[in-house]
Amino acid sequence: MALRYAGRIIRTLGTGGQVVIGDCIKHFQGFPAGAVLHVGYSSAFGKPFTVKSSSEYGSGRYAVTFQGIVSPEAASSLKEMGVFVEEELLRAQTATQYFDDEIIGSSVVNRDTGEELGRIKEIWDTPANEIWVVDYHGKELPIPVIDEIVKHVNIKRKQVSIYVMPGLLEIVENTPNDDRDDDDDDEN
Repeated sequence: MALRYAGRIIRTLGTGGQVVIGDCIKHFQGFPAGAVLHVGYSSAFGKPFTVKSSSEYGSGRYAVTFQGIVSPEAASSLKEMGVFVEEELLRAQTATQYFDDEIIGSSVVNRDTGEELGRIKEIWDTPANEIWVVDYHGKELPIPVIDEIVKHVNIKRKQVSIYVMPGLLEIVENTPNDDRDDDDDDEN
């Protein structure tokens, strides 16, 4: 049984033993009644709890009642612990087909030429969409995760096929490696 991180218990709620699970993964749609959540400081040491009820409690947060947890004291003992669920449940409860850790390290290929552009080294979350940052010849190539650009994702092969829009590579190729705004010390 493969368990994945789904969030963490950030506080208790009310007097009936309810907890608030926050820091949930992106696009998460909640914990269904009857689901078994493993609560602990790691997935290996998580104790199973069955969801009695769950409701959205703000953005990326859920108010959850577990079977057998009926007091604020019992709920309080779970604070700051991670919540881990079976991978199948997590996939069923998200609007995404893959997780960040499955994307990091994937090779990025130009779908028109077959050329490997580099590997995804990090993911930026922006209000509009995610950006996959590719190590392209030692430079950062930002790839917007939109249907017009990302054409195919193969998790098993760790490969992403993209449409390289005109000008994308030229912008990165014409930028020196050390031309960053990280240090403003030179402007004295």
